[in-house]
Amino acid sequence: MTKKQIDQQFKDYLLPSVKKAFERDNRATLKGKACKDKPARCEAYNNYIDSLHREGRITESQANRYCIPKSLIN
Repeated sequence: MTKKQIDQQFKDYLLPSVKKAFERDNRATLKGKACKDKPARCEAYNNYIDSLHREGRITESQANRYCIPKSLIN
């Protein structure tokens, strides 16, 4: 898998559930704008990368290099 494919799958399939869980558990706002649970997003991405590596879908080198893009955090 390429980094682009991984990021797109995370955005399409995993990020929505992270957002829903945060909205359900904590309706925090900052100056009237909804806050984002950035640590939860990072943890979910890291867990996803780890699972891809354990399943043999990406190499150890890829797993060590891939980090969540800023566009998925902000």
